[in-house]
Amino acid sequence: MSNDRLNADAVTQLAAQADAAGLLAQDAGGFAAAVAAFQSQDPDAFRWVLDRLNLLSNCELICEWIRIKNCVLLCLELCGPPAETAPAPDLRQLAQSVVRLATDDRLLRRVVDAVSCGNADEYRAAIAELELGPWCQPICRWVCSIIYRRVCEIVCSPERVPVSDAVSEIRAAGRTIERLIADENAFDNIARAAAALDCELAQSAIEQAGFVAECEIICLLICVWRCALVCRELCVEPPPIVSGIDAVEEARKFALAARPLARQPRALADLVAAVLNRDTERYRAIIARFGLGPYCEQVCAWVCGVTCAEFCICVCRNPALQPWFTTVGYFDIYSDIDPVSGKTNKGLPFASLGSHGGPNFAFFGCLQLGGFCPSTSPVFSGVPMKYRFLYDTGSGPLPITGGLVCAVEAGTRLLNWPQNVGGIAGGTLVPTFQAVWIASVAQPDPIPPAPGAPWVAPSAHYIVPDPDGWVPVDPNAIGGGFQTLMGFDTTQAVPGGDPLPGVPAGTAVPAAAQRTGTDLSITFQATRTTTLPPGTVPDFSNALNKIHINNWNEVNELNFLEFATSCCTPIDTTLSVQFTVDHEEMDSGAWSLGITSCSPSAPGDITPHVSGPGVTVTPRGGSGTIVENTSTWTLCSYTVTLATRPGLTTGLVDRSTIFNSLTFCICSH
Repeated sequence: MSNDRLNADAVTQLAAQADAAGLLAQDAGGFAAAVAAFQSQDPDAFRWVLDRLNLLSNCELICEWIRIKNCVLLCLELCGPPAETAPAPDLRQLAQSVVRLATDDRLLRRVVDAVSCGNADEYRAAIAELELGPWCQPICRWVCSIIYRRVCEIVCSPERVPVSDAVSEIRAAGRTIERLIADENAFDNIARAAAALDCELAQSAIEQAGFVAECEIICLLICVWRCALVCRELCVEPPPIVSGIDAVEEARKFALAARPLARQPRALADLVAAVLNRDTERYRAIIARFGLGPYCEQVCAWVCGVTCAEFCICVCRNPALQPWFTTVGYFDIYSDIDPVSGKTNKGLPFASLGSHGGPNFAFFGCLQLGGFCPSTSPVFSGVPMKYRFLYDTGSGPLPITGGLVCAVEAGTRLLNWPQNVGGIAGGTLVPTFQAVWIASVAQPDPIPPAPGAPWVAPSAHYIVPDPDGWVPVDPNAIGGGFQTLMGFDTTQAVPGGDPLPGVPAGTAVPAAAQRTGTDLSITFQATRTTTLPPGTVPDFSNALNKIHINNWNEVNELNFLEFATSCCTPIDTTLSVQFTVDHEEMDSGAWSLGITSCSPSAPGDITPHVSGPGVTVTPRGGSGTIVENTSTWTLCSYTVTLATRPGLTTGLVDRSTIFNSLTFCICSH
C-alpha cells in the first residue's frame, strides 16, 4: 500500500467518522448516553441510543470515534500533558516499558483497574513503582487501547460477544513483545519500516521474523509509539485537562467543531498528509483555519489513530486467511486462560449452559483445539498447507498423533456424488457435502451407490495425522480451510483415572497419595506441504504456553460407622457419617453432603464448611465423621448422598457431578 493509498483510505474513514459523530453530538443527551454506554460496554444501551436518533447504521463509525477520543481524554486526565523534559518516545524503550508492566502481575492489575476506573492517583502510583514515569502517557494509551480495542465488536453487535480480559491480553502481548525485543535484527527492521510507515517493508519484516500470528500486537505498539511521537511535535501548547461530565461535553464540542472537515475532503487529505509526514507548519495552518486550536492534541490523536489503523490493515493481512491456534473448546488461549496458573480465568456465559468453565477450572479429557488453517498458503500462492500440534510437559515437545488424537469433525468438503432422484441414485454426479474428520484410525472412503440403487449420503472422510503429527488441509474444504483443527486426548499424555487413595471413608488422604495435575504447553505449527530442508522453521506458529491438565478422578468415599460390623446393623439413636473428599481442583468446583427422606426429620444439607471436632475441611475437600442424633427421627427410610464435582472442563463441557449414596432405615427407638 502506497502512502497515497493510505492517505485516501484514511480520509474516507475520517470523513465518515466526523460526519457520524457530529450528527450524534447535535443531541447533547444522546451523546452523553452513548459515551456512558460505551464506557460500561453496554450493547443494549448503546444501540438503543443510536437507534432512537436514527444513527444505528453508523454504529461502528461512532463507536470508533468515541474509542479514540475516550483514550485521549482519559490519559490526559491520568497523566497530565507530556512534560517538556520528558524524553522523545523511542520504540525500543516503549517496548521494554510495556514488557516490564506486563510481567509484573500485581502492578499490571493495579494499572488496568486504574485506567478502567479513571483513577489518576492510583495509576500514577503504580507507574511510579514501576519506574515508568517518563512513559506515563504512552503506557496509558497502550493499556487503554487494549482495554477498549474490541469494545466496538461488543456494543455494535446484535449477538452477545464475550468481554475479553484486558490483563490476560496484556500479559500475552507482553510475551510477544519480549520475544521481539530479544531478536534485535528483527526489531530493528520492523522499527525502520514503522518510522517510514512502509507497509510492504513492515509486512515482510514481521513475516520473516516469524511474528505473523502476533502482527496485530506489534502494530498496536507501533501506532501508540508513532502517535505519541508525532503529536508531541505537532502540538506544543498543553491541552486542557477535563474529567467527568466536563470531559463528555468537551468531546461533544470537539465532534461539532470537527464535523465541517467531513465536507472538506481536500483539507482532510492535507491534514492526513501533515500527520503522516510530521509537517508541523502545514498541520497548524489547517488547525487554525478550522478553529480547532483547543483540540490540537485530540485532532492529532484522532487522525494518527485512524491513519495507523489503515496502515495495520495493510501490514497485518486478513487474519481469517492466516493459520492461527486460537481456542481450547470455547476458551481463547490468550484472553481466557491464565498464563500463570494455566486454568480458565473466567466462566463463559452461554444461554444454553449458563456460566461455563470457571473461573479457575483446569482442563481434562479430550480437548478440541480450534483456530484456522487455510487449504493454501497465504504467503506462497496456491501452495497446499498442512499443520500439526506439539505438546510439552517439560521433557521436550512431542507431536499429537496416533493414540493422542481423539476424533473431531474438522469441517466439510465438496465431492462429486450421485444425484438423489426421489431416493434413487441417479446417473449424474453433483457436488455434495461430506464431513471431514481428524482421527487416530483411518476409515475407508464411502463407495457411491450405483445408478438405480437406493441413494445414500456419503459417510465421512477421515484424515489421520502422519507419524510427525502433520495434517494436510483438504483442498476442497468449505470456507477455505479447517477451523476445528485437532482433538487432543490428554488422558494418553497426562496420568489420571482412579486416585487409589488407600484410605477408608472418614480418613484424610495423606499428602503422598494426593494426586495433582500437570502443566504443559501446546504449540501450533503450519507450513507448506512441499518438502522443506531439515530444520526449516514452519511458516506459521503460535502457542499456548501453559495449560493445566488434571485427569484424576476425585476421592469420593462414604460410609457409616454403624455399618462397620454389617450394613444391616440397626440405626437407632445415632448416625455417624464418615466421608472423604479429595481433589486438586475441588476448590473451584463443589462438593456437598446431605441427608434426605420423605420424612421431615431429615436434616438436608450437612456439609461442613470449616474444620471442627472430628472434621477437617481443606481447599481439596474434607474428611471426618459427622454424628447426627437420630433418637427423635421418624421411623422411615433415609438417604445420605456425597456429591462431588471438581473444577474441570474440556473447554466444551464441564466435569459432571458424581453422586455416592447410602440408604438406611430407622425401624424402632
